Amino acid sequence: MGNGKVVTIRDVAERAGVAVSTASRALGAGSASPSTRQKVRRAASELHFSPNLAARRLSSGRSGVVALAVPEPTPFIFGDAFISGMISRLSLSFAERGLLPLLALTNPDDSDGFERLLDRVGADGMVVLSYHLSNTVAEAIRRYQKPQVFIGRPPQDTAVPYVDVNNHAGGYLAGKRLLEIGRTRIVVIAGPEDMTAPVDRTEGMVEALGEAGLQPLAVVQGPFSTEFGAKAMKRLLDDFPHLDAVFAESDEIAAGAMQAMASYERQIRVPEDVAIIGFDDFRLARALSPKLTSLAQPLDAMADGAVRMLEECLRDGECRQRSEIFEVQLKIRDSA
Repeated sequence: MGNGKVVTIRDVAERAGVAVSTASRALGAGSASPSTRQKVRRAASELHFSPNLAARRLSSGRSGVVALAVPEPTPFIFGDAFISGMISRLSLSFAERGLLPLLALTNPDDSDGFERLLDRVGADGMVVLSYHLSNTVAEAIRRYQKPQVFIGRPPQDTAVPYVDVNNHAGGYLAGKRLLEIGRTRIVVIAGPEDMTAPVDRTEGMVEALGEAGLQPLAVVQGPFSTEFGAKAMKRLLDDFPHLDAVFAESDEIAAGAMQAMASYERQIRVPEDVAIIGFDDFRLARALSPKLTSLAQPLDAMADGAVRMLEECLRDGECRQRSEIFEVQLKIRDSA
């Protein structure tokens, strides 16, 4: 409409060939079939229609805004491949459903600031990514009264819906792979101890080794970062000079561990001397030399599952689906 006329929801409905009420539901969090939703959104895009959020709030009591809470330091958020990749995919999934995501950046230990932010934006609900039990923001998240969905299994006493991968199975697959290639002196470089994913991944590895009458030489825990991976690997090489395999619980940790092995005082070859398996299977895994064997997480499916689950909570007034678990895939490359 190039004549200067303001495009309305009625124009969108007419272009899509549906009722105004149907168009409104399809553009928001209301009920509509996938084909109808796609048809209406295509019409809205063609007409360059932008819903008036103030009007939507007045008519429905909802803003259409959803908070995306990531209780991590800001530099880590944009430097971590899992978090930045998940944010990107969540944004696309929200947009496809007519929801507007607000990235809630706050100090992980500033619970008051986080609660003020949530009150100010008036979000209808929230998706929580990278939840740490020890952060003070965790208490603010627990007090949040509107619908929320976690990405990553929450602690047992936090009864909220969530999507996750089968982290235990991932650790088990890694253990079985290392045993299969003849490795028996295995160390684990795990993620933070106040998150559930590292616990599950480590337990899976321990189970696989236990079936062979073995156990890890050591398990060290820290951030999902390259820096921690390098520091932990050097310490493990000092303490266990004859170790022959590493399960690194993220690709970032694996990259740091491989850097440490390459620069160690005695030559450490991967995989001839030490095999290594990562977790995530992002671009980094294929960029490393040798290429990293890793457990692939389906970010697209996880993000879409979380957004769909939250949309259903908002639409129905209750969260009927409590969890959705996706399987990981072992991508075998040169490192193990």
